[in-house]
Amino acid sequence: MSGVTRTEDNGEEDTDNIRCRRLRLTLQDQDQSTGNSERHSNKENVVAEGPPQKAEEKEETLVTPTEEKVEVITVYLEARPEAAESVKMLTDEVSQIQEVRYCLKTLREQMAARQNTNNNKYPANGFRVHVPGSQPALQTRPQVQVVRHIEPNGACHFVSACSQVGDNQEESVRLREATRRLYSQLKEMEKRHQEEKERMQAEAEECGVRRLLGNMEIESGFLRDKMAAGEAELLQLRADGEESEESEKRCEQLETEVAGLKEKIHHLDDMLKSQQRKVRHMIEQLQNSRTVIQERDRFIRDLEEKVAFLEAENRQMHDHMEYFLAGQGL
Repeated sequence: MSGVTRTEDNGEEDTDNIRCRRLRLTLQDQDQSTGNSERHSNKENVVAEGPPQKAEEKEETLVTPTEEKVEVITVYLEARPEAAESVKMLTDEVSQIQEVRYCLKTLREQMAARQNTNNNKYPANGFRVHVPGSQPALQTRPQVQVVRHIEPNGACHFVSACSQVGDNQEESVRLREATRRLYSQLKEMEKRHQEEKERMQAEAEECGVRRLLGNMEIESGFLRDKMAAGEAELLQLRADGEESEESEKRCEQLETEVAGLKEKIHHLDDMLKSQQRKVRHMIEQLQNSRTVIQERDRFIRDLEEKVAFLEAENRQMHDHMEYFLAGQGL
């Protein structure tokens, strides 16, 4: 142990030194941290010993204690710059991953909505427009690749490489244009066919009614002539004044024929009036149908203008989407 003193020719000094040594040892055993202060006290308690020259004076010889060599190791705990860099990189990665996820979610929703819109397009007459099978079908979800790019300074970026999104969008645009063109051609052909059908039906009905009216007029004229001949013969017989049985029978027969002819003529007149009313009604219907067709044409033109406006908006949104994808790809 360090700080040990030794005395000669004095028992009391030995006792004091032993007490000090015991106290010093006890303090060193209790706490190693107080070693420096004890060493300082030990140095003060050391007495130099030597041969006595006087009775009152005593010289003590100094025994240098063997002090322990204490090696001081200084540990400096410094914040590593790599930890802050890693935290910053992770924060950037999380924000970029969230942006990529939001972009992918938006793209998938838009592509799914466009696909559903293309599948649910049916014409008003119930026929479905088929696109030639040579064109590939659209994918409901585009295949998007996420590329991790690490810069020399350690920063990490995620780049979304939408390789097939552009192709799918171009394909969808071509399909929409082809479908729109075929649908417009189909509607135009249906419109022409319907107009031609209505016109031919109206002409056929008009021709049939006119033919019927002509026949009825001919028959009515024939009956009128026959009735006039019978009346003339009846008047001739009555003017002759013959009272024979043959003349009476002939008069009765002529009267019966004239009455029948009058009834037929009256019936034909009623039929002619009915057919004329029917013809007037058909003419009114034809005029009304033409008015309805004109209104439909105006409505179709309005719809075409709206479709053109919507197509312009769609192209504008498509341009914005391409710009957004180009910005995400940088």
